[in-house]
Amino acid sequence: MQFHTVSNAISVLRKGTKDEQWFEAASFLIDRASPEVKLMLEVGRELEKKERADIANKSLDFPAKKWMIILLGGAVLAGSAGYIGWLITQGLGLSCG
Repeated sequence: MQFHTVSNAISVLRKGTKDEQWFEAASFLIDRASPEVKLMLEVGRELEKKERADIANKSLDFPAKKWMIILLGGAVLAGSAGYIGWLITQGLGLSCG
């Protein structure tokens, strides 16, 4: 459907993206927008790209740090258990060799 008025296009946009004509209505309105509105749309797209990139970087960094802490904690626990076992064997006079 070709839109003839801005009010028709806006009424389609208000129905939501489920409407088959939503993207056509959005394109119609963007084509007729003032330069300032087009600039704001471009700024919005760039901000969204930056936000997505920041979220992607944070989600990639977190698991590596998390696993390093878990491995370090496991190593400390294993070392502590080994040391306590060694102390017990020495206290009882047992030898492992």
